[in-house]
Amino acid sequence: MVWNCQTVNSEKSEATDDVVDSAAASLRSTLDTVGPLKKKTVNQRRIAPWFNAQTRALKQTSRRLERKWRSNSLDDSHLDWKNSLITYKKALRNARTNYFSSLIEENKNNPRFLFSTVARLTESKSSTEQSIPPTLSSNDFMSFFTNKIITIREKIYQLLPTNGTDTLSSTVGSEPIVSPDLYLECFSPIDLAELTSLVTSSKSSTCLLDPIPSRLFKDVLPLINNSILDQINLSILTGYVPKAFKVAVVKPLLKKPTLDPDILANYRPISNLPFISKILEKTVANQLCDHLHRNSLLEDFQSGFRKHHSTETALLKVTNDLLMASVSGYVSILVLLGLSAAFDTIDHKILLQRLEHIGIKGTALEWFKSYLSDRFQFVNVNNKSYIHTKVRHGVPQGSVLGPILFTLYMLPLGNIIRKRHINFHCYADDTQLYLSIKPDETNQVDKLQDCLKDIKAWMTLA
Repeated sequence: MVWNCQTVNSEKSEATDDVVDSAAASLRSTLDTVGPLKKKTVNQRRIAPWFNAQTRALKQTSRRLERKWRSNSLDDSHLDWKNSLITYKKALRNARTNYFSSLIEENKNNPRFLFSTVARLTESKSSTEQSIPPTLSSNDFMSFFTNKIITIREKIYQLLPTNGTDTLSSTVGSEPIVSPDLYLECFSPIDLAELTSLVTSSKSSTCLLDPIPSRLFKDVLPLINNSILDQINLSILTGYVPKAFKVAVVKPLLKKPTLDPDILANYRPISNLPFISKILEKTVANQLCDHLHRNSLLEDFQSGFRKHHSTETALLKVTNDLLMASVSGYVSILVLLGLSAAFDTIDHKILLQRLEHIGIKGTALEWFKSYLSDRFQFVNVNNKSYIHTKVRHGVPQGSVLGPILFTLYMLPLGNIIRKRHINFHCYADDTQLYLSIKPDETNQVDKLQDCLKDIKAWMTLA
């Protein structure tokens, strides 16, 4: 099949939806035929990965000596059992230590894996995932999340200037300038090899909306790859995102394990999206990131959601700057800024304008318009769901494109801070502002205060 960029119309959008819905229905029907859903209780003992042949043999020896002592009640038998138990526990500790040491060494260049490993080693009993109390319903969560966004945006609206200044035009001066030859007008179709790579490299997380489990999807990919490829290419080349890919199942996640699970404000909404929609987003994200990197459009001091960047790079940059200033005899002032519901309060019109300013136009821009429009979500709690609610603001947390779009939305912030000659570094929606001055230059603090005023004013308009 030969693919070309096309202008989307109602007929093409309906055709794309039909292709996606038909493929999903076929997968569900086939799965119901060959593997109908049945409920079974499975009792499975979890064996620690460091429990090896040596520790298993020592455990068996200890159990045998224990049985011997309990049968004859001799002191010698009791001593033999105690000694074997000490030997077994020591071997078990050594095996656990060696396992994690080897794991850390093998993955020393993988920050995400190292972070999760350290979290496993240091977690307390209270850090295990808590179930949502039955007193909280899907309706409660959906109402709370929706009203929270409405309240925040109403407060922002009240802070807007009353002189009729247009929100969109007010932020243009801080936008990066892109020359015409840097435009991204159309996404390129992918082939089967790229599709296979995208699918196999994705986490096998399954959403309630998936027609079949993601692990099974990967196994049968050679049989359905042409159908999936058609769905992906049809979407990116017509600039239309199928309706089925714009519905999210919202999972309330406790912000910290120590917080009270009965309080709605202690939860954040995480969007679970269909597996194929994530593959589509990955396809677009790869080409969007290529455009951003090729033209150096990303903020230099943003460590969030970027290749070869992490919390580690943010920490090293800020710490190094502060230490170097201290060695040179300067004192430093550090201000930490955090945003409430940052992903959920993004204005879609302003985000689309940001995309235009970095050279996204044509069918590519139409695709993002389609991606952001007519999105719906519902909360599923304790296997009960609430009605679908339209998403009027924000980008979904838990999506592939959400974090990238958020960093693009925040692009003007860097220029605003630079105008005041303040050092800064960002990680996603967290911003560190720091100013190093000589002890007798207290008047320089005014620059930091002015910068904070500028940021507040821009945040109100953005």
